[in-house]
Amino acid sequence: MIDNDRRRLIFHGAIVMFVGLLCGYPALGEGVDEAVRMWRAAHVQLLMVGIWLLATAALLPSLVLERREVLGLVWSLLATGYGLMTALLTRAVTGVRGIQPTGPAANWLAFTGAAVGILASLLAVLLTLMGTRAPPDTGGPHSELTPTSRD
Repeated sequence: MIDNDRRRLIFHGAIVMFVGLLCGYPALGEGVDEAVRMWRAAHVQLLMVGIWLLATAALLPSLVLERREVLGLVWSLLATGYGLMTALLTRAVTGVRGIQPTGPAANWLAFTGAAVGILASLLAVLLTLMGTRAPPDTGGPHSELTPTSRD
């Protein structure tokens, strides 16, 4: 099942990166107005999230996680990617800030997307940290390399 999860992260990571690359075109303007700044932010941030998904796909087999934890990690990363994509594109297209859940529907959409992306990214980081825990000592060939006491 790890291969399916890895393929899912690679596929959606590539989609998020592709949208991030497309956001770079409106950001080519030489002005420093708010619209160009928002497109640049969407461009950079979506590229970073896409790279995060691809990097996690590469290290997923190295993490020590139960099946449900792997699913939580994969789906939280997907929620991060698409939540932030929704927020960033809404901000860039409409010019809303999305900092508070008030005002027009576009502002609510940007706020909700950002909230989903932020909360899901926190879960993804915590699950990744959980996955770095050492596996139980099974007496395998490398068990003698594990220090048992401090000298």
